[in-house]
Amino acid sequence: MTRNQEVGKNSEDFVSKYLEKRGATILERNFAVHNAGEIDIICAYKEKILVIEVKSRDFRTRYGTPEEAVTASKQQKIMRTALEYCKKNHIALERVSYFVAGVIHDVSGNILDVKFSPF
Repeated sequence: MTRNQEVGKNSEDFVSKYLEKRGATILERNFAVHNAGEIDIICAYKEKILVIEVKSRDFRTRYGTPEEAVTASKQQKIMRTALEYCKKNHIALERVSYFVAGVIHDVSGNILDVKFSPF
């Protein structure tokens, strides 16, 4: 596993634990649909289904913010994948909300902060 893959996995683990501590139930991790896309985390929180794309960047932001990395094209792929998940699990689309979990870490990969932004 490359360093970037390791930082990404650690970020996904961190966000999953963060959500669970606040009462969310993780339903899926890395849910993928062929020719559609992949969703990092799908969870239930209160009456909603949260679809979460986890993006991490180091604190120097030389490549932009984590939220900026989720382009309109990536958002569409996530939404198509979420549609398939909802069909498969008989979930009304009105219950679904989409977020980017922007994880900031230091140069060693230690997580400094996480921020949730809707898209």
